[in-house]
Amino acid sequence: MTLTLPTEATQNIESFAAWCEKQGIDTVIPGTADTNGAWIGKRVPLGEFVRMAGAHGVPYCDVLFAITRNGLENIFAPEDKTTYFPTHKNGYPDIFLRPDLASARVLSWHERTIMVNGIYHLPTGEAVPITPRHLLTQARDRLRALGYEPYVASEFEFYVSEGTPDELRAKNWELQPISGRPYTYQVFRSSLDQEFLSRWQRHLQNAGIHIEALNPETGPGQYELNSRYTDALRAADDAFLYKNGIKELAAMEGRTASFMALPRAEWAGSSCHIHQSLRSINSGEPVMMATEAEGGEAELSEVGKHYTAGVLATLRDFAAIYWPTVNSYRRSRPYSWSATTVSWGWDNRSTALRVVGEDADSVRLENRMPGADVNPYLAIAATLAGGAYGIENQLELPDPTRGDAYANPELESLPGSLEEAVDILEQSELAREIMGADFVVHYVTTLRAEIAQWKAHVSDWEVGLYFESA
Repeated sequence: MTLTLPTEATQNIESFAAWCEKQGIDTVIPGTADTNGAWIGKRVPLGEFVRMAGAHGVPYCDVLFAITRNGLENIFAPEDKTTYFPTHKNGYPDIFLRPDLASARVLSWHERTIMVNGIYHLPTGEAVPITPRHLLTQARDRLRALGYEPYVASEFEFYVSEGTPDELRAKNWELQPISGRPYTYQVFRSSLDQEFLSRWQRHLQNAGIHIEALNPETGPGQYELNSRYTDALRAADDAFLYKNGIKELAAMEGRTASFMALPRAEWAGSSCHIHQSLRSINSGEPVMMATEAEGGEAELSEVGKHYTAGVLATLRDFAAIYWPTVNSYRRSRPYSWSATTVSWGWDNRSTALRVVGEDADSVRLENRMPGADVNPYLAIAATLAGGAYGIENQLELPDPTRGDAYANPELESLPGSLEEAVDILEQSELAREIMGADFVVHYVTTLRAEIAQWKAHVSDWEVGLYFESA
């Protein structure tokens, strides 16, 4: 049977419930991403989900937006009282997930279970302004107001190690990649791993994710998954689901899948490349390309230039979104396939932004800056909002970088640490205007709490170097 919900099953809660009952589905996981991109949800009997969805929504304690990544402590609200922030002083009240039935996906690796995404709302009815999925809809709607529908596809790289997360934790994270060396694009390696890779691929496709390719990458036990382009919200839902789904599937089979930016210094980093293009809402036609010159060389349209200029102009402001962890900045090294400069070019993989495509239907902008550790909702929201800003202000696109961007001293560098990126974001009036003050204050506070944890940690390297010699 097909596991894709027909349109009529998503029109209202009654038709949704009827379809689920017909398919034998008795459990719903309503939930969405927290700030870090983790899947926050509950297992709810179908009848209870119908009841809650028909009322205020599914209740969650808003402390979910005030817990550190490792879940060991709460993040205390800053002094800024003008923005939304969960706080112990308010008793951490409930917020309510209002389900988007069109986002429903059957999870074939769970038993008789379907997941439904959505947006958190306050008891007063307004959307919780820091909900990542809400921020993406705002960025998308900003482009729609200009007459354009954004389309997005993502490429994520990840490592697979033997051992469950609990087993690896007990061994102090002595990683055991499933291959002893890189097998870039080699069918030999994917043939050896085909048993579980085919199973993962089938489950993800059952969940409505259109996978274009899954192949070995340039690190030991590293793979890349390319998804098909679609509207921006569904593309983010796809990325969110397959990141978390792959982690679940791996753990269920005694393995750990990691989207960490750089698990080992000597390994290749794991990236998230965001491909994006625009189509006219009125005609449905692509609008990024102006002409096609002799020899097939494309040229960006005025809209395409302004859009690209906006994404380029906001790379430093949004670096803390594209590189959200302390580890993210270890990946940003010359000749590592990672961006290091504020740059763009035609089919140039040494630049942060790569314009690629041969005709009007395929010309697109690839944002190569994000790491695989991103929250896909926030990363896609940032790049779309930057593009909209460029169109609104008709920003001029500088000349493309030709040749090696890593060796070009005239290019502005991207931030070199999470601390630097957070400082830039906090001081950016542009980021507050584009993404909202609520988000900037909350996100900066969250990352500063993580930086404080990092600074308080004494690493094995420090002990090994200094315990005897100091």
